[in-house]
Amino acid sequence: MATGEEYSTRGIRVYIPFGQGWGTAIRIVAGKTFVYCSLYAVFALFLLGLLPYFFSIPNIGNGLYIVLLMIPYLIATSFLGLAASRYFTDSEAPLLMIAFFSVGLIFLSGVSYPMELMPWYWKAAHYILPAAPGTLAFVKLNSMGASMADIRPEYITLWIQAGIYFLLSIWVYKKKLN
Repeated sequence: MATGEEYSTRGIRVYIPFGQGWGTAIRIVAGKTFVYCSLYAVFALFLLGLLPYFFSIPNIGNGLYIVLLMIPYLIATSFLGLAASRYFTDSEAPLLMIAFFSVGLIFLSGVSYPMELMPWYWKAAHYILPAAPGTLAFVKLNSMGASMADIRPEYITLWIQAGIYFLLSIWVYKKKLN
């Protein structure tokens, strides 16, 4: 939503005095990611730590494993948002996309519909968005008592996504600076 406002007000021009090269794009992406991940880490702590405690929701997951899972998940999600910001020219469009895709992402995660029964193209889509492997890994950790070794495929997928979306977001911000 912030990048939609940045697009409409031409706020990206604030960074032009620092240069229009790759270094400036990396600094912008790193700075924005740090802020977004810090904010969402607080939300994650509240939603995944405090709410289950306050409402006595049963969880058998190891808190350290959940924190370790949240690190690549938040980073990959932040980089994906920055990479996708190229296509959102107003601040309302991301909310509509979230509402449109949220139910499908639940099925795509493999929690409510088994991955083994999905066609190949839905299995491929599972590896594109961080929400799908992140949700599956969280359910394994928190509801099934899995260890980090049990969620290794999802964990590695999240780190690969973080790397790919980092490069994409740098490319997007390089284009925005030009």
